[in-house]
Amino acid sequence: MAILSIRFGKFIQVNYKENGMVHGAVVQKYLLEKSRICSQGRYERNYHVFYYLLAGANEQEKQQLHLKSPDQYYYLNKSCSALDNVDESYEFSRLKQSMEMVGFTAEKQRRLFSVLSAVLLLGNVEFQPRKSAYHHDEAVGVKNPEVVSLISELLRVKQETLMQALTAKRARASGETLVINYRLPEAIASRDAMAKCLYGALFDWIVLQVNHALLSKKDTLREHQGNSIGVLDIFGFEDFGLNNSFEQLCINYANEHLQYYFNQHVFKYEQEEYRKEGIRWTNIDFMDNTGCLQLIEGKPNGLCFLLDDQCK
Repeated sequence: MAILSIRFGKFIQVNYKENGMVHGAVVQKYLLEKSRICSQGRYERNYHVFYYLLAGANEQEKQQLHLKSPDQYYYLNKSCSALDNVDESYEFSRLKQSMEMVGFTAEKQRRLFSVLSAVLLLGNVEFQPRKSAYHHDEAVGVKNPEVVSLISELLRVKQETLMQALTAKRARASGETLVINYRLPEAIASRDAMAKCLYGALFDWIVLQVNHALLSKKDTLREHQGNSIGVLDIFGFEDFGLNNSFEQLCINYANEHLQYYFNQHVFKYEQEEYRKEGIRWTNIDFMDNTGCLQLIEGKPNGLCFLLDDQCK
């Protein structure tokens, strides 16, 4: 499915019977790159599903979901909104067909696309400073409440509740609830955090729905104790030719740690147990990425150690 972009890691466990017949599967996801929702690098796009939705939705869907053209959304990169030789309207139809195949009803699809539209509209919410009636510091108000009204309709939440969440936070102190107004930078950060949280929750829900479709009924009843094959799909530092940001460096570094964890537990520790028990076994070689991690975190010459030393 196109909404499941390559900007996350996944582990797929495929269950099968002794005769080789596939008997269900389970998908686990890791490290979804939510920062891409709010900002992208130069010549870099947001997640493809947003562009597919805007290009492929029919007139009725555009009205129901309050869709605009890509250049009218703050969260979509204006310098890279279209891809050459890609029919995004066709890709949207393929996306809907894929969802139907794994059990997404028309109503579920509508709710899914409503959340995506709400995420895009959140980026268009603008704030303006205003004097608070209860505090001496500067508070903020929403400059375009009509956009908040559309978002509340799409998410089926009260507009007043959403407005409060965008302009203030609540804190508990001495058994009382305090309302603390955001300043302008805090309001913008809170708005972006809300968009990322919405997209992350939607992503988790999609994975859950896909797993329900892939999982065998016998597995749900715990009657099947068969075999399985695991496939880990993450991207670390395999391609050094890319010119990426510091944020991407951190993502790749985290992925390398995941790869290291799986290497240790799936290959190294497991095969050591086989040798200890004297099991006849053909040893499986694997790419040990310890050197890559030591280059970044090792002492005393690792990148992080040197940076930390210079900062001190």
